[in-house]
Amino acid sequence: KDADLEKVETEELAEKSEKIDKSEEPVKEASQKSQSLESPFLPDSVSAKTALFAVFKEELADLWFWLQGALKEPTTSIDTDKKHSYNAFALLTIFSTTSFLFTVYHAKHSYYGRMASIDANFVEQFPSLNLFSVFSILVATSLFFFSILMGGFVVKRFVDQDSDWTLERAFQEYGRLFALPILLTGVASFFAFFNGLRFAALLCLISIGMILLGNLYIISRPSKDSSTDPFYRLLLAVLVNGSVLFLFFLAEMALVSDYLRILAFM
Repeated sequence: KDADLEKVETEELAEKSEKIDKSEEPVKEASQKSQSLESPFLPDSVSAKTALFAVFKEELADLWFWLQGALKEPTTSIDTDKKHSYNAFALLTIFSTTSFLFTVYHAKHSYYGRMASIDANFVEQFPSLNLFSVFSILVATSLFFFSILMGGFVVKRFVDQDSDWTLERAFQEYGRLFALPILLTGVASFFAFFNGLRFAALLCLISIGMILLGNLYIISRPSKDSSTDPFYRLLLAVLVNGSVLFLFFLAEMALVSDYLRILAFM
């Protein structure tokens, strides 16, 4: 009898365990399905793109706010200059490069195209526009604007003996002065893209003139501790700054002299 009771109890326990296992199976399947639906790839990728777009939008709005402040007060330094001074240098370089590149492209394919119909060997005298041309113009343009910064840095650091004037400060000071040339070269690149070459060239010349005027403003301001006569100090500053600009100018002409020949008769 005891053996029969034990068999009955084991059978009842086995039936209960089977029922429990069967009842747990749909729960496990449901949990597995919910985990598969909660895959980390889809939501994370969407949220990452949304967050990246939000950050980009915020940075763009912040840059526009800084640009407006720099246009109103180009000689006033604020805390956000450290963040946007490099952006100003990059934008000015990109807009100037695109303006120059589009101007060269349209000049070569319009005016020189007509001349080539008269003389077949005429176009062979000028360089072709390719990826290397884009890189050369980009490097030459960046060297030009960097030479402005470097010239002001050398004058302030070695002529005025101002130890507080670092290269980072030069980027900040010149960055605000570059605000209006950024807008001018941006408009110039737009007109150069649509073959408005003369107006684009005029805007670029005005922006270069304003950049050189801003450079003169920076190097002409004597430091508080300067004991040199203002006239001789300005003369020395112009000579030192001119020497730095001339050295960079030689490197720039080595890169873009052939492309400037295309614009000679524009």
